[in-house]
Amino acid sequence: MDNGEKKGTGGRFNPFVLIGIALGIAAVVIAVTAQNRTEKNNSGQESVPVSTDVGTPQVSVSLPGLEPEKPEVDSSKEIVGDVLLSDVPRADFSFSFNGKLNDAAVVVRMDDDGQTDGGTYPEITEDIYPLFTEGIEGEALYLDGSYGVQLLGVDALNESYTISFWFRADEMYDWSPFLLIGSYLMDVGGSQSYLSLNKKTTEEGEEVVPIFNTIDAPFNNSCEVRPAMDQKKCIELNDWNYITVCVDASASGLEEGRAMGYLYLNSELIGSEEVSKLNMDPANVKAYLGISCYDELFRATYDEVHIWKQMLSESQISSMYTAYINARG
Repeated sequence: MDNGEKKGTGGRFNPFVLIGIALGIAAVVIAVTAQNRTEKNNSGQESVPVSTDVGTPQVSVSLPGLEPEKPEVDSSKEIVGDVLLSDVPRADFSFSFNGKLNDAAVVVRMDDDGQTDGGTYPEITEDIYPLFTEGIEGEALYLDGSYGVQLLGVDALNESYTISFWFRADEMYDWSPFLLIGSYLMDVGGSQSYLSLNKKTTEEGEEVVPIFNTIDAPFNNSCEVRPAMDQKKCIELNDWNYITVCVDASASGLEEGRAMGYLYLNSELIGSEEVSKLNMDPANVKAYLGISCYDELFRATYDEVHIWKQMLSESQISSMYTAYINARG
């Protein structure tokens, strides 16, 4: 029955529609809040180290760009152990070994039994593996009498220079070089120019060790620096010794083609004399430990071989020696 009211659409809101709209708005608010919270947490992780605690030591994650700055190290100075020697310039060539040869190589004289040879250059070989033992700092190189080692990349030492190394001999023979650096080593009387450290027995049967020899054939110079008369036998077998030689090419009042040489043992000056000013060919330099073109091989240990193309002072030599001793404890 018609009561006078006209029915149609859109006149009133359905209650279910209102509930749906409210639920939709609530969902949007919840989503926005969750997103803001997530962004805040992610932002905090960029500056707060992440750690876990599950019964193990705490672990920190160092994010890129947040690592602590490392102190700069003066690369122009020598470092022994963890000590920076502010008064000692960095060596031009260093051979520390520590279980590997790096810029060095095993060498042998081919078809040679290691005895005195008629003359042949040592050749690099991969058939013999180098030996290592406990050293002054880390591991040291051990020569067992069957091979020597060539130091690669060493420049000509024709002006002032300093060479230092730790040395422990199990045996020594006359003229067998502890260390040898030169060029045209077999061109005797021609272009031969070299320095070496070795042992020598005098005509009176006295052992003199170490001797610092220098020969420069182009200028017909042959010189040696010996320990003082009261210190003829300075090196005992099976003992570590720090050997240093210094040459001052700027010294005045010397014979033509000569320089002034100084020989140190364990940082103490044991001899000084004129030495040959060398004329090595830069393209022909050979540097060896425990081997030459002629002389008998021997058993010895080497560590921390350093070469400077300048003369160090006594205080700088002492600083090096003291730093090694302190590092050993």
